Amino acid sequence: MELIIFISLIFIILYLAIQLMKTRSELKSLESNTQYLNKEEASDYTDHPIHQQLLLLIDQQQDVKAVKLARETFGFSLLEGKRYVDWLKAKETSNNIK
Repeated sequence: MELIIFISLIFIILYLAIQLMKTRSELKSLESNTQYLNKEEASDYTDHPIHQQLLLLIDQQQDVKAVKLARETFGFSLLEGKRYVDWLKAKETSNNIK
């Protein structure tokens, strides 16, 4: 009986350790993507060949498709993709006003 409890505890600890490693990895990815989005110029993304296609989708008011394309291309989460598309829209709006 004690052996079963001991083995169960080992499996629980291993499971929690794996989940912690996954969470840390996701957090690092999120932090690195957020740093790019927080910069005034996100040149690593705006220099990408897909950038013009994203702008075209935004001009055609197909924001959902633009978010999906940004997520697939850059590996963003849904929130990151939405923020990126919103950032592009705001940037293009300010460029058109000037």
